Amino acid sequence: MIITDDTTRRFISRSRLPKVPRSADRGLRGAIEDLPPLELKAKDAQALVVGSGLVVAAEKVPVQVREDVVNCTLFAQLVATAEVGDPTKVNEWYGAYFRALTNLGWAQSDQQFQKYRFDTSGAVAHQAVLPVVTALLGPQAAALAVLKAAFDGLKEMSENAPWITLFERYSRVEQSAHFQVATAEVGEGGLVQVALVAFDLQAHSELIQVLFFKFNKAKTLLNYSAGRATIYEAALASQREALAQRLAAYRKAYVGQVRLPPLPAP
Repeated sequence: MIITDDTTRRFISRSRLPKVPRSADRGLRGAIEDLPPLELKAKDAQALVVGSGLVVAAEKVPVQVREDVVNCTLFAQLVATAEVGDPTKVNEWYGAYFRALTNLGWAQSDQQFQKYRFDTSGAVAHQAVLPVVTALLGPQAAALAVLKAAFDGLKEMSENAPWITLFERYSRVEQSAHFQVATAEVGEGGLVQVALVAFDLQAHSELIQVLFFKFNKAKTLLNYSAGRATIYEAALASQREALAQRLAAYRKAYVGQVRLPPLPAP
């Protein structure tokens, strides 16, 4: 598929999106609306909850790149949710999700799901995420420290905190869950590198939590797909405003800031 300004514009304007969340859960909605507007930082490391995904930006990642990753991944989630009516059809959902990113101008390495093998029972979901991202980025990647700090920050939050509740709501359905981790960091030569990891979690009992769910090897299956991606800026640049406008009603309900503890000293 050849991605051009016209194809991106048509995709953004014509894609069907789900209904904007209403105030069925007034306590959650009120807590979200009381929070200050999302502030994308210019230089500092930052982690964000974006619907069923975590977006991690290491130091010095430009604000525009952070906004692109947030908006593109959120739009892809919404397109996939609208296209695939049954949320338990994870393969179909991810097919729509990755196609949406391609249509927005993302060039991605081949996405192939493979089984994650647990060494022991009793492992926790986030403990499986870190090795996958480490293998993809390398152990010295700056984004790894940010991701670990984000998990530490999430663990310190109450399980009923608005963004934890929001993430759980949009990532899990009964005995299955799908969630994503997108990391961005400035590599050699000043180029921004984006890594995207998608997870599919299947359990034999109803999931109570996703990121802090303890695995039983005999009763839990975790598949993941990991790859690198670059954003084709020429296709997206002239459509950023249109994309932001389509997401305006969703951003406050789906995007939240994760409190980060201090990052490890270099």
